[in-house]
Amino acid sequence: MFVIRRLPTNAAAAGGRRASLLLLAVALLAGCRREAITVYRVPKENEAPAARDSGAEPAPPRIQWKLPAGWEEQAAGEMSLASFSIPGEAGKKAQLSVMTFPGEGAGELDLINIVRENAGLTALTGDDLTKLVEPVNVGEGRGKLVDLTGAVNGSDNSRSSQILVAVYPRDGVTWFFKFAGDRGVVAAQKTAFVDFLKSISWVERPGVASRKPHFASTNDKRVPGDGAEAVKARPSWEIPAGWQEAPPSQMLLAKFVVGGKDGQAEVTVSAFPGDTGGLLANVNRWRGQVGLGPVDEAGMEQQVTRLDVAGGDAMLVDMSGTSAKTGKTARLIGIIWPREGQTWFYKLMGDPAVAEREKAAFVKFVQSARYPNA
Repeated sequence: MFVIRRLPTNAAAAGGRRASLLLLAVALLAGCRREAITVYRVPKENEAPAARDSGAEPAPPRIQWKLPAGWEEQAAGEMSLASFSIPGEAGKKAQLSVMTFPGEGAGELDLINIVRENAGLTALTGDDLTKLVEPVNVGEGRGKLVDLTGAVNGSDNSRSSQILVAVYPRDGVTWFFKFAGDRGVVAAQKTAFVDFLKSISWVERPGVASRKPHFASTNDKRVPGDGAEAVKARPSWEIPAGWQEAPPSQMLLAKFVVGGKDGQAEVTVSAFPGDTGGLLANVNRWRGQVGLGPVDEAGMEQQVTRLDVAGGDAMLVDMSGTSAKTGKTARLIGIIWPREGQTWFYKLMGDPAVAEREKAAFVKFVQSARYPNA
């Protein structure tokens, strides 16, 4: 049986960073107005109450920006404050998503590497990121602008698309602006994107104290907060013999290393709120990790099998290719298990011989999961 670890001493900060990363993983899966000013309300926790005799609530802080000509506002995604479509020539386009995460900095390198992984790009090191950063004005402040495809110019992944990300920490929150799409459109609209960032301003009610903001757009669509509400406690499992537990990264709830003379593999467990973009998006995300191209719904159906688990069904995929991280032949066996508003991901990946040897144990491990709230 598993014993749940205590959080580190700085538990609040660690929880905020993990929640930030989880929210981004969720956010990534998956009429024209000229010179418009868009205003979003930003409610905050623990605001000072309005005077008792006034009968009115204090006005919440707001964020506003000047929308460039030709940009079209879309319905915001589940984890974004706002989303914009930027059209180009011959039907080509790009998209800008505005997101927020608790904590200043909010695991900056990890956030950026999640975006790269979902685009089929390899992870950056801290030194790699430093070389790609250029300063950018975000309102009256100074943020960081990163061309995430700049490190892989000439690769197949970078020829047709481009990703720009602006990161700006403010008042205990990290603002994340992802501008991605057709390479020609992104390049042509980069100046407009920079002007958009520069036009941003925050309007707050004087004298209103606040901590740990929660955000909403003008239609009161809330973005989940930080802390334990993001992901519930991990389950207990029957751990197979020979599996060695390893410290999990911020994105993982558990990690095991399985090795032998025939090589090595890793088993990882993670969980995210919502459907994380749906089954197809996650299957294609895993395909990218072993160097395989995306499939459509019909192709996915041929690759997915149903697996009986406690309280329902999970989806199992089994694929082989070349690891995007190591460049070596790899096999990935993954299980996607939606339950109670969350999606759990179990993944066995490594040397093909080890994956083959451990597949049955891996499936039994997942089926043994017992959740605290079950």
